[in-house]
Amino acid sequence: MFDPVFPKHWLINKPVEEVEELAMREVEEVSPRYARGKRLKRRGYARYRFLTGFSVVMEGRRIEYRLRWMSVRLPVMYDGKGRVRTGVERELLREEEDVLRKLLTFYSVLGGKMNARLWTPELEVEGDFQYVIADGKWVKLRGGKGVLLVTGVTREGRKAVLDFLLAKEEDARSYWRLFARVWRKFNFKLVVADMVRSVDSALELSGIDAKRQLCLNHVKRRLDRDERKEVDLLVSGLLAELPDRIKELVERGLLSFTSLPQELQRLLSTNNLVESFNSLVERRRFGKCHTPHRLTQIVWAIADNYNILDNFLQELNNIHILFVFFTI
Repeated sequence: MFDPVFPKHWLINKPVEEVEELAMREVEEVSPRYARGKRLKRRGYARYRFLTGFSVVMEGRRIEYRLRWMSVRLPVMYDGKGRVRTGVERELLREEEDVLRKLLTFYSVLGGKMNARLWTPELEVEGDFQYVIADGKWVKLRGGKGVLLVTGVTREGRKAVLDFLLAKEEDARSYWRLFARVWRKFNFKLVVADMVRSVDSALELSGIDAKRQLCLNHVKRRLDRDERKEVDLLVSGLLAELPDRIKELVERGLLSFTSLPQELQRLLSTNNLVESFNSLVERRRFGKCHTPHRLTQIVWAIADNYNILDNFLQELNNIHILFVFFTI
């Protein structure tokens, strides 16, 4: 049995009566009061439910997640713009999110359904990632279908999954949301994707100063045999004159990868990296039709394990290189 211990000073570890008393004391101090130029008013009370802890138990060969909840009665505050959360409520929400993050680290992809609706935390990745590889994958969902837009990133040969988004369509708006989320964390300089026009539109709408690289594999699939030979000659630097069809592809970003370091050119000339990750998702979801929330949980767990494993292999490779260097 595993039962994580959270700090004693947290509100979720205090009795319900004490939490409600703290909330009332706060309201008496701030109401009536002017906040952000508007007068705060109390309009009754509401009962809220917060996740306060969990335990992981093995029942034979089955893993069970037993959750603990707190139900508290808190005052409802309003200003001129709408409802305002009290400090006690904000603190309870923050602590509940930390409990959920801890719970998700123990939640197995192969585990059973949980008796709580959990949101997926952001993937925690550190590094100066400059090259983004994006792709969209259609997945079956209950009540319809959706597109899983996955972003893989590499820098100096290191691979990681930075973010993903479940959308209804593979359109410019969905890609714009994904790129904007990644841009807040990393200042990337190149986006590698297939020939879908929505990626170009998303980059233009976002105003992100990043080059576009077309996936060479997807480009060749849309060309005939002679045109594929011309693309190979162009990549090799042996083609002097550009046909009109090839010229259009060059303007869209067919040869952007040639300005990168030699060791990265092969990796960033296609979006194979993200497609290999998509195959991992396809194998682990067993072809089943999941709810959007359940599928998001599965993808987050696979991405987190993928990042941890790749980082471990990279560190192992560095140790091996040092060992060979010193023994020689």
